[in-house]
Amino acid sequence: MANLSATYALAPTTSICSAVSAEQWEEDEPILLPSKVKSARRQTQQVQQQQQEGSNKAHSLPAKISAVASFAIILLVVVGHPRGTFRIGRSSDDGRGSGTTSSSGTNPRRSFVCITGQVNRLELDNKIGAVLNPLRQAGYEPDIALVLDDSSSTPHVTNDQKVKVDYTHQPAFASFSEAADALRDMDFNVVTDSPYVQVAEPILNEQYVSQLQQKDGMTDEQHRDRSKNNIRMMESWGRCYDEMTADSQRSMEYDIVVRVREDAGFIEALDVDFLVEKLTENGPEQDDESSSTGKSSNRVVISNGCRQSHGMNDKFAVVSRDAAESYFHSPLRYYYTKPLDPKVISSESFIYYTYLAEGLTVLKPPEIRSVVKVITDENGNTLLFPGEKKTLIHMCRVSIHDESAPNGCTTAWDTTNRDLHQTSEICWPYKIKDPTCETCK
Repeated sequence: MANLSATYALAPTTSICSAVSAEQWEEDEPILLPSKVKSARRQTQQVQQQQQEGSNKAHSLPAKISAVASFAIILLVVVGHPRGTFRIGRSSDDGRGSGTTSSSGTNPRRSFVCITGQVNRLELDNKIGAVLNPLRQAGYEPDIALVLDDSSSTPHVTNDQKVKVDYTHQPAFASFSEAADALRDMDFNVVTDSPYVQVAEPILNEQYVSQLQQKDGMTDEQHRDRSKNNIRMMESWGRCYDEMTADSQRSMEYDIVVRVREDAGFIEALDVDFLVEKLTENGPEQDDESSSTGKSSNRVVISNGCRQSHGMNDKFAVVSRDAAESYFHSPLRYYYTKPLDPKVISSESFIYYTYLAEGLTVLKPPEIRSVVKVITDENGNTLLFPGEKKTLIHMCRVSIHDESAPNGCTTAWDTTNRDLHQTSEICWPYKIKDPTCETCK
């Protein structure tokens, strides 16, 4: 699996520039998502600039040595880690991250990650390799909030009703404390000490129920249950913000905020540099619709570039700190106090138009289309949820090499050196059919 992942990860970058025809699709080399190409190019330019500045200050160095050193550094940045195992660790001794500084230049850079949902559907292996470790590696040590219901009752879920094949799901964790301890054992800082209790019978907005598009095969009762689950989801987001701001000093240090659903996974690790760049850039180069107020700010929400359901994907988002209050609190507030936009037909469209009304800039870049739904089997392996391969091809123009393969971006904890080791940042080998995502949905 590691060798296959490495092969897919080192795809030719030149093929990004044009779409792939149906005839070429099965035969051509796999294509990297544009974020990886853009990130490598950006880092190469930075190294070249640094080398140029260094050469201006050190004319005494022989030109031949300088050229060889420059080439070696650029090659290291573009190619990255060699195939096989690369090491993810932290240089500081206090367990609080890499010691890099924030934009203020005084405090360590930090991130906040909130995982929402239910303990009995929680998957962590993929999230550690695709979200938490990339943040740590990039110097944004994460504080983690587990806003998870620990009830032993029947889980609140409606997605299973559209699955036509049998599958086995085995909860990875027996309790909230077990999940929290698993993260703390890897020196992650979990800021929540107790589980979240989902409301049993949320009060429905009947206008929302009537506008919500009823899925094929769902009974009226199941449709109303789905509407209730939407409320539970939005209510848990408010708890995320409460946990984020429980310590006011800590909350002001966050440079990046992430929310991810408990059963969401990723086919490749997040490109943190790319995300930070998107959070901080303003003006006409923004990819998507800006806020309805026309303001230019860093109140930015980044979502998956596909699987939008007429709005924006609700499984995962990256948020700037200034946008966090609106992102986490406004959906539930609007649900009960504001008229519904007539274009609302799904939870995804509801939160999308809510955020636009709140003045947020919502970005759905085509470089990000790696979000999938995952399950844990009886052997503890993280697998794609049944039907994900078909969904990815149809909505994201992404083809998974082997949908039966387990998560490939796994980590191993070195108890002696207190470091994480990871073999690949490609969780499921894939290739792209439409690099520009013009045919994505």
